[in-house]
Amino acid sequence: MLAIDRYHAIKEILSKRESVSVAELGRAFGVSDETIRRDLDKLSQTEKSVVRVHGGAYMVKTFDKEAPFAVRQTLLVEQKERIAARAFSLVEDGDMLMLDSSTTTLHLAHMLRDAADKKLVIITNALGVVQSLADCAHIRLICVGGVLRQTSHSFVGYTATDILREYRANKAFVSCSGIHDRFGVTDNSEEEAQVRRAMLQNSEKRFLLIDSEKFGRYRANRIVELSEVDEIITDEPLKKGWNGLFAKEKVRLVVCLPPSAATAERGAL
Repeated sequence: MLAIDRYHAIKEILSKRESVSVAELGRAFGVSDETIRRDLDKLSQTEKSVVRVHGGAYMVKTFDKEAPFAVRQTLLVEQKERIAARAFSLVEDGDMLMLDSSTTTLHLAHMLRDAADKKLVIITNALGVVQSLADCAHIRLICVGGVLRQTSHSFVGYTATDILREYRANKAFVSCSGIHDRFGVTDNSEEEAQVRRAMLQNSEKRFLLIDSEKFGRYRANRIVELSEVDEIITDEPLKKGWNGLFAKEKVRLVVCLPPSAATAERGAL
């Protein structure tokens, strides 16, 4: 198949399915992953509705370019599990937690579901978290109401933020769409940003769960400044400059390396 024919075929698949992965396209067309990556890069540059992400691409049909929840659940799964595992290690018996609607936080919720030794109160606007924890006897679950945002399977709007302001928590675990040295912590969605801001502002300790691809990126809607976060948990070491910035803002950075990389790093010391 010629490159131009493959280009149009991938575009047709995206129009029907809304998301594709590099691996599946490579198998379907009998070409290397690198060839598919180049195809997707070109497609995202020429088609405004196509957004390139790690491991694939997705098509958006609205102004909000956030990937649909079902798509985000399939991306960076191993990295999100490492980040969630670190967050889980911070949860103590008797904690009151605020959890947002990010897919990384959903991984944390799955871990909390099986932690029967921890009696917890969890406040969330995430439909997935509610569904995951609804039958847990060791968790008192407070579901924040509001308007259901289908892209994120979350409840947002004035009802959600008004309810959140009435609660207090020991710890908040939230994510974002981008983190920038100048513009702070930002989000694609104005409504989601308001919910995440309320969670952080009404919690004693504030944790940001974010994969390394989002560093250096900013979106239109401010959540908080960097100084309003206590700890940032990510999956890979960052480029030079970030550590100094976080030290200045008194933000702790925790990098959750895969077991093989962590072992190699210890061996090199």
